[in-house]
Amino acid sequence: MRVIGTAGHVDHGKSTLIRALTGIDPDRLQEEKERGMTIDLGFAWLKLPNGVEVSIVDVPGHERFIHNMLAGVGGIDIALLVVAADEGIMPQTREHLAILDLLGVRNGVVALTKRDLVEPDWLELVQVDVEEHLANTSLRGAPVVSVSATTGAGQNDLLAVIQDLLSRDRTRAASNRPRLPVDRVFTVSGFGTVVTGTLLDGSLRLGQELEVQPGGLKTRVRGLQSHKRKLEDVGAGTRVAVNLGGVAVDDLRRGQVLSSPGALRPTAALDARLRLVPGAPAMRHRAAVTFHTGAAESPARVLLLDRDELQPGEEAWVQVKLQDEVAIARGDLFIVRLPSPSMTVGGGTVAEPHARRHRRNQASVLDRLAVLAQGSPEEVILQQLAARDPADLDDLTRRSGLAPADVRAAVEHLVSDGSAVVVGGGRLDAKALVMSEEGWTALGERAERLLAEHHRAYPLRRGLPKEELRTRLGAESRLFARALERWKAEGRFAEDGPFVRLAVHQVRLSPEQEQAAAHVVALLREGGVAAPDRAEWESLLRISPELTEALVARGDLVEVAPGLVYDRGTLEGLISTIRHGMESGPMTVAQIRDLLGASRKFVLALVSYTDEHKITRRVGDERILY
Repeated sequence: MRVIGTAGHVDHGKSTLIRALTGIDPDRLQEEKERGMTIDLGFAWLKLPNGVEVSIVDVPGHERFIHNMLAGVGGIDIALLVVAADEGIMPQTREHLAILDLLGVRNGVVALTKRDLVEPDWLELVQVDVEEHLANTSLRGAPVVSVSATTGAGQNDLLAVIQDLLSRDRTRAASNRPRLPVDRVFTVSGFGTVVTGTLLDGSLRLGQELEVQPGGLKTRVRGLQSHKRKLEDVGAGTRVAVNLGGVAVDDLRRGQVLSSPGALRPTAALDARLRLVPGAPAMRHRAAVTFHTGAAESPARVLLLDRDELQPGEEAWVQVKLQDEVAIARGDLFIVRLPSPSMTVGGGTVAEPHARRHRRNQASVLDRLAVLAQGSPEEVILQQLAARDPADLDDLTRRSGLAPADVRAAVEHLVSDGSAVVVGGGRLDAKALVMSEEGWTALGERAERLLAEHHRAYPLRRGLPKEELRTRLGAESRLFARALERWKAEGRFAEDGPFVRLAVHQVRLSPEQEQAAAHVVALLREGGVAAPDRAEWESLLRISPELTEALVARGDLVEVAPGLVYDRGTLEGLISTIRHGMESGPMTVAQIRDLLGASRKFVLALVSYTDEHKITRRVGDERILY
């Protein structure tokens, strides 16, 4: 499906021409019919001579309704610029033309309307004037066709030109991520909430789950209609009405975007390349503007990143701070207008939809933005990783604005040449974590430094608690778990229960500490099953808790329960006695107590240990060998 968008000054006959071409009145509001002018967006469709149907978005020409015009020009295939032959180029003609130029609309035709009201010589002069105005815009060289909506003269010629322009290929996004900027919201009796817009990307189908951003509302496609025909699915470029389930009209507004769940994240700050139109006033740092993208608009401030003032006709890197969040993607186009006096002054392309705060006049920031705006997919992905390591493929797709297939191919290329790393290895699926090689190296070096510092400060401890290491690294749980597995596989780190240590770290005792350790073992052996409490013998022998932990880590001692420690030889003897006792059959705790000649306190701790280590297993009130 292809879409035509009208443009032109108020009262130059846009709606009248559309009605003549299609038989449809695009002025849907009673106020529009009474005033004879388009106030909001109007919609119609026509069948070209070759049988192809196209949609038409009729936009208002009056200066007071420019914001409505901006809501209609997104996603059009060709522009139909309407100029009345009896008046020629007018203020809103120039503003609409500037908007089309800023949005990069290069396919278009000019309809010189009301040809029946002027002499041929005058018509020729107006045509020359129009061509001169087009010369420095994206529509330079566009065909100019004179028509009359009253007599029908020239209408067939206009349709032939439109047919020719639409026969030229236009590449539409074909990802699996639909994106529909909402330009109308209303209720249809018996159906419920309906929104309309031009599908910029992906496809829609009945039953499909969608998300509304900003807002995060979840909904489902209950119905699809285009040109009053019910459809099962629609592709990119289609002008479509979508019947939504689970949301009320009051929950929605123009400017929101329908997309796949999680595909878009609203933003209040973005980095972009901004161009001022010739004739606009100079723009200073932190200028107040109205920001327009798709069907959304918001008051905003423009922060100039590489200068203090932007002159008409110049371009600059800017950060736009929005008063209201918008759902926008990298590569999207936008327009900025001054609130007073109300006028279009510039527009550009979004480089980074979720911008961080930058220091101004920083070469590294400007270089990064240049890569995001013009770089290859690999360069864009690497910049995204450098800014926010780590990310999975879904994150990178959303942040980069690239198609999922392009993101996957770019990541595979970066991994193959060593510029990126798949953390944890494994299959490169949508949730595989990817980091830049620099980010991965820095994370490993930081972890190694933290562990080395810990070992120097506490040489007798087994290592750093895993959760403490994760917190100090500032790594989310999924990244830390995968990174630790990879570090262990590489032989850099080792896990010791709940601790992490450098693989080369070993607990080494001094001669004095070895002597103290021998005293501990002798004391515990003497106690047998009724071993003294840890706090008691640490105090008696003046043993530090760290030395005890070192002996546990080395295997000399085993902490069976909090505060209850046995030397390994004694524990192995007790376990052997329990095994032999159970060879004759199951035993209760009382029977084990009598077997060992110990109090219930020690027996309960021992059988809990043997259960945990799968030596014994509880069955009712008895224990059996595992």
